[in-house]
Amino acid sequence: MDIFEIIKKQVEEKTGFMKHNGIIVEEVKENYAKISCDLDDNKMNHNQTAHGGLIFSLADSAMGIAAITNGKNVCTINAQIDYLKPGTGKKLIAVAEPIKVGKTVSVYKTSIYNEKEDLVATVTGTYYFINEIK
Repeated sequence: MDIFEIIKKQVEEKTGFMKHNGIIVEEVKENYAKISCDLDDNKMNHNQTAHGGLIFSLADSAMGIAAITNGKNVCTINAQIDYLKPGTGKKLIAVAEPIKVGKTVSVYKTSIYNEKEDLVATVTGTYYFINEIK
């Protein structure tokens, strides 16, 4: 099993937050992650659109997964989100890619789409590499 399959399995089986919220790892490769989440009543705000916290969590999770493909655990230093369109539909998809990967700090960008490929939000995040994954 390669590192990407190990990460996918670990995230889906052991990460309580992501498992609790039905977040699925679609694809993982070096410095890249694509994850998704089906929308249901428990994930909506009072306007019946995806809760902003869910959208942000998808982005942070995708960027964190992309960052750990470097073989190191990470923590978020900073993140900034732009909500561009209400999160509607049946599903949200987060795609994280690197802006810059450094030795100790890296910056990633995530785009959040619905199943119709409408851009819902963009997020940039800065991640600190803590230690080697064991």
